[in-house]
Amino acid sequence: METFQADYVVEFEDICKTIEDIIMKIRLFVLIATIGILSCGTSKQQGVSGTVTGAEGETIYLMSFVNSKAVATDSSKIAADGSFSIVPQTKMDLNFYQLMIDKERAMVLITDSTESITLQTTSEDFGDNAKVQGSVHTEKLLAFYEEMRPIVEKTQDLREITNSKEISQEEKSQAFSQLIDITNEKKEKCLAFIESNTSSPASLAALSELSLKTELDTYKKVEEGLKSSFAHSFYYKMVSKQIENAENTANLPEQKKVAKNAMYSAGMDAPDIVMNDVEGKERKLSDLRGKVVLIDFWASWCGPCRRENPNVVKEFEKYHEEGFEVFSVSLDKDAGRWAQAIEQDGLIWENHVSDLAGWKNAAAKAYGIQSIPHTILVGRDGKIVGTHLRGGALAQKLDELFAD
Repeated sequence: METFQADYVVEFEDICKTIEDIIMKIRLFVLIATIGILSCGTSKQQGVSGTVTGAEGETIYLMSFVNSKAVATDSSKIAADGSFSIVPQTKMDLNFYQLMIDKERAMVLITDSTESITLQTTSEDFGDNAKVQGSVHTEKLLAFYEEMRPIVEKTQDLREITNSKEISQEEKSQAFSQLIDITNEKKEKCLAFIESNTSSPASLAALSELSLKTELDTYKKVEEGLKSSFAHSFYYKMVSKQIENAENTANLPEQKKVAKNAMYSAGMDAPDIVMNDVEGKERKLSDLRGKVVLIDFWASWCGPCRRENPNVVKEFEKYHEEGFEVFSVSLDKDAGRWAQAIEQDGLIWENHVSDLAGWKNAAAKAYGIQSIPHTILVGRDGKIVGTHLRGGALAQKLDELFAD
């Protein structure tokens, strides 16, 4: 009896030990499986999906920005029901991206690989009235664009009034006054948006509407707000460089501030420029006498020049039929890059010239150009009417000239 009991106790203890081993193995298996699931969840690449009604059968592209140039990285065929799904093949850092169907239909995203974005829109409203979910920064950006839309439309309407030859001078004066008011309104809305979204990259959209010269503190506020999450971005670095340049300029002696690109100023005759275009055809600035001409010194490798190009295109399209021309002088050395930049930026005017000598460009030396972009606006009589005109300053000066 005693032997049986002893054997029973030993056997029972062995059974318990075996059960404990099994339980430990189960726990270990569950732990490993859980870690595996969590690991997959954090590294899984998310993407963009949704519906674009009216774009069935077309291809939608996801574009990344290399510096400021959009490059297609992934794409999807839009199905018969308008649905699509894009899962990027590589990791996406928090940055600006773009969805594009064609050059006329595009929208900007601010996202990274952790977000799964859903989009509902139509082919006609693509980029304007899209409903986006799953991306906080993109939703903020689209909300800003939506707030700006009526201001932009009102500004365009007022400019049409000021440019109309059938409107009285009194009505034009009223329109100019309203333009000033709506410009101030836009500034206040941009400042308010930045104040509420300083830590979001969407604030850069509002910042781009403000003058660095008058809003340097706001630029610094955005730079500080994005430092921890967005310092890797080309656009953040661009803003930081702008701030650095502005501060360096502010610390220069006054005589040095006004010396840059100051060889020619308003009231002086604009020297002729004779140089070949992309196809080797000779073009002369003097051939444009009788028209208002913007001499635009730029280069394909110049980031600020490329960012300013849309503003020049906008003004050219607006006033070309009334006698406005652009005479672009490139400080490029590579003909291929020069031609490619003209095409990519949609610089649709004919007068593009360069001697492919870089900073030794003959026209740049004749005009004393020390930095680009630099613009010189020439009146119909061949005399300079303004220099250093960019963005809003160019638009305002052209409004004045063509209002007469």
